[in-house]
Amino acid sequence: MVDYNFQSRVMESLKSNLGEDNSVSRWLQETLEVEYSTARRKYNGDIKLSLEQFGRMITRAPDLLNLALKDHLGANTFITSYHSFRNKQELITHLRWVIHGLEKGLKHQGELLYIARDLPFFFFFGDRTLAEYKISLWSHQLKDQQPVKLDIDTYSICREVYRLYQLIPGREIWHNQIWANQFAMIDWFCKFKKMSPGYREDLHAALSQQAIQYKGWAAEGLKNRKGNFELLFSDFITMSNGGLINSNDLQLLMATLNSVNFITLRDERLCENFSNEFETHSSYATSVSRSNALERERRFDLSIS
Repeated sequence: MVDYNFQSRVMESLKSNLGEDNSVSRWLQETLEVEYSTARRKYNGDIKLSLEQFGRMITRAPDLLNLALKDHLGANTFITSYHSFRNKQELITHLRWVIHGLEKGLKHQGELLYIARDLPFFFFFGDRTLAEYKISLWSHQLKDQQPVKLDIDTYSICREVYRLYQLIPGREIWHNQIWANQFAMIDWFCKFKKMSPGYREDLHAALSQQAIQYKGWAAEGLKNRKGNFELLFSDFITMSNGGLINSNDLQLLMATLNSVNFITLRDERLCENFSNEFETHSSYATSVSRSNALERERRFDLSIS
């Protein structure tokens, strides 16, 4: 069983995330699949949590344990979970975590700092063809020379991720070879007959259309006339693809371990390190937002990729 002092710290961590006592009780009711009265008593400490119940809470809120044990963990110690997916439900779970993070970022008036050696995660969700392609790669379902087809409900979640992404202000640093790398990857799949020539042409057309939109965003300094947008290019990036939602009272790191494994962290030191490295890269990168039109045209000329 979980002891009362620890349980109290856990509930305090939940309250700092969810706000009101009633919100915490509702969250516990849903997570633990118990009556509201039982959830309320667990929140108040009248009933102890079982280890199985605490495990459910950690599965749903992986940063909870770090917050609860913040004063007891060593300087270079953190506890987290990662997302990967091989089926629809695992994909939806991951996308809902992304939505949750973006919603919190907007609530706390945060900024999204994103580093991209490969095209950003969010780039692909503005178009159904690109979303199906990216998700097929992640879930190893690019077969019979065609991607997995997303149903309406799953694609609507992808669109919600993209909608929130457009609202949150952001700065992004892209590698100079980002287009060449993407087209080389597509050609590689064609070479090994994982993709038909016709499908390759569809992807090229979708990528080109999305590039036009991003170039327009960079020119205006706004994502679809919503969240502020600064886009920079660099010929040297040492960081892996990932983003940090950053505000005065919130830091949420979403990073890629590899092409199909993603971690979400609120560890202060890791977030600070990401932010510092991002600012260092930013100081050496070339901005193509609002000004620098010639450089912007050159970076979005996909014909030379």
